[in-house]
Amino acid sequence: MQGLLSDLPLMGILELVHSTRQTGVLDVRSGVPCTVTFVGGEIISGGILDWMGLDALYASPLLPDSGTFDFTQRPVAGQPLGPYGHLTTDWARVSDEWERVCAVIGSPSHWFRGDVFPFSSAGGCSVRSAARELNIPVFQAAQMVVTALRQGKLTPQNRQEWHRLRLQPAGQRARSHPVARQLNGKITLGEAIDSGLAQNDVRDYLLAELRLGLRFPGSGWVLRDLIWEQQYSPVTATPAPLLAGSRAAG
Repeated sequence: MQGLLSDLPLMGILELVHSTRQTGVLDVRSGVPCTVTFVGGEIISGGILDWMGLDALYASPLLPDSGTFDFTQRPVAGQPLGPYGHLTTDWARVSDEWERVCAVIGSPSHWFRGDVFPFSSAGGCSVRSAARELNIPVFQAAQMVVTALRQGKLTPQNRQEWHRLRLQPAGQRARSHPVARQLNGKITLGEAIDSGLAQNDVRDYLLAELRLGLRFPGSGWVLRDLIWEQQYSPVTATPAPLLAGSRAAG
């Protein structure tokens, strides 16, 4: 089963697979690509590229306005993430809420600092780092940041989690693209920005490379955050200390 999302919306595809109790993998190719795996019509996993789980599934738009889909029946195994009706209801609610949250924070990659743990550390941390530190869903950490911002307890920093990445471009684009020419696999993207590259140019380059097939550990959450950041104006930020390292957050 395959087709255009403009002809059959994603919610309709999910309902069809569920009602016919099919087993297999649904690939959705849209602005935010995602996969959803079914066993007997129940959702057992889903996410964006290598970012998998409920957090990733709920960050995937449930009503993409364009794109294609392809459902392939094949043997898979696993336990349902939850009752189908409850799962899709929560997906719709959280997907909508993510848009409102990112209108405030930009994306979960954004760094904040203030008198709220774990953002009280020197230089602060990103929403994604806070979620790992607190062992809570990224969405819950993002909601916490929105509340703290409104209470004046946090200050945005001029850093993003994806600034930690190091890239070593190759091929023709590495020689022709002005951003790629500045990257050598030794400096982080944040250091490249601090040396003079415009953050928007680096963001656009990285997003374009991901859409062309660039993959690395964490590429799923990076792709999602970059799209959110392009969609929403960044919150007012203050400088943060230079970051080092390239470990990707989950």
